Amino acid sequence: MDKQKQLPFYLYTGQIISSPPNTAIIGVIGEGVVLPCHVVADNIPEVFSVQWIFHEQSQKITVSRYDGKQKKEEQDERYQGRTEFFHNEFRAGNMSLHLKNVRSSDKGSYTCVVSFNDTYHDVLIELHVAAKGGVPSIFLRSHMKQGIGLTCHAAGWFPKPEVIWLDGQGQVRKELSTTKMTVMPAGLYSVVTSMNLNPGSDKEVSCRIVNNLLNTTSESRVLISDIFFPSISKWLIIFLVVLCLSMVLISTIFSKLRSSHKKTVSSVKVKMEMEEEKKQLKSVLEGDKAKNRAAKSKLKKRFGRLKAELDSWEAWSHAVPITVNPDCRVLELRVPGAPDVESNAPEPAGLNAPSAVPVLVGKEGFAAGKHYWEVEVGQQQDWVLGVVREKGRQEEEGTLPGEDYWALHRSQGEIFSSKGDRRIEKQQMSYSAIGVFLDLEEGQVSFYEAEQMAVMVRMPVKLGKEPAEMFYPFLSKREGTLTPLIRPVSIPVPLKLL
Repeated sequence: MDKQKQLPFYLYTGQIISSPPNTAIIGVIGEGVVLPCHVVADNIPEVFSVQWIFHEQSQKITVSRYDGKQKKEEQDERYQGRTEFFHNEFRAGNMSLHLKNVRSSDKGSYTCVVSFNDTYHDVLIELHVAAKGGVPSIFLRSHMKQGIGLTCHAAGWFPKPEVIWLDGQGQVRKELSTTKMTVMPAGLYSVVTSMNLNPGSDKEVSCRIVNNLLNTTSESRVLISDIFFPSISKWLIIFLVVLCLSMVLISTIFSKLRSSHKKTVSSVKVKMEMEEEKKQLKSVLEGDKAKNRAAKSKLKKRFGRLKAELDSWEAWSHAVPITVNPDCRVLELRVPGAPDVESNAPEPAGLNAPSAVPVLVGKEGFAAGKHYWEVEVGQQQDWVLGVVREKGRQEEEGTLPGEDYWALHRSQGEIFSSKGDRRIEKQQMSYSAIGVFLDLEEGQVSFYEAEQMAVMVRMPVKLGKEPAEMFYPFLSKREGTLTPLIRPVSIPVPLKLL
């Protein structure tokens, strides 16, 4: 039995000796704590009683009571199985109570009442409870023109903790932050705090959670990479400077040419020399423009790669687990080249011929938000996968309504999209996994080559107003051949932890 270091309370006949002022007992939530109570007397009879009373606002609850005459111990329902006396130490005057599995609701005042020889003695004890939660986690919330947003989350703290953002030198950051604390079902606090990191500021960020009652802290630290703070290319600055100087120089040359035209025939030679100088200057300027055009093109490609990477993180951050229903269903798809389930023809159907395709539909449906999952197709030559919309899920097997679907289909080494029957690529494909990103906020479905996160096609989604409208993932099911499989999404860590 765990005994904490606490100042004991002693009861003397006719007087009470208690702890110094402002002394309180602290219990850690989920662990045990001893509420001390000791009686000092020449002789403690066998017939005595001791009870512990909890003061809850205007009510008094008997937490636990021991009757020495009947050798019987009673507990309140709220404390059933959580209290225990030190029976072997009663004759030594130890009337303390061991309270197990401390809860946030146990906080308050307790009275120890001991009765024997027609007299009773009592003492008041104050119990504070606390809990140290988990290590905080720092997330990249969004990328903005004026910097990036960071969010820190921690749960399982009590009482309300203090939240501090620090820089690389351990100093409190000057950026403004917003903090929100919510109460969890167990009475503990969940903390979410956010801040914006501006360009040029210290890129080392720490999120510290402090429990002042337990005098403990928990901290996480990250280092933001320079790639999240794209800067203007020095070649663009050089181009602007050269352009301004060239404009000034050209203006000066034209002014000299205008004045030299009024001079005598002897000035013609000077004018011809200036024209030659002008041609040379234009040649130099054209060369500089070509170099700066190449620099601008390189800068645009860099911004394009950065945008593609941010789009990939956006999709990955909304990854969801998908479980398919093992019962095969038939979906009427107008998919180019899809072989009919009832046809034995080896050749694919026409570009716009509707086909009945056996599919496996996901158990989970989505009505709002953003969701991403990946399908492993391997080297299969024929498959169909995508998203279908249903206005009321049917439990029995049968044919699903096929007019509302967004699909990607591979047939005979070519990939088609279901909207517009557009070929994605005519040559032999080598994709092994396809990523699907359903964005019901922007109203679109995007298909990715999952290994490189390259966008294959985007399709618009017109959202209806029916409350029962749901979107379900689906993938083709072929008898006697390999079937595409939902695979777990592996998300790399975007930030470098110290």
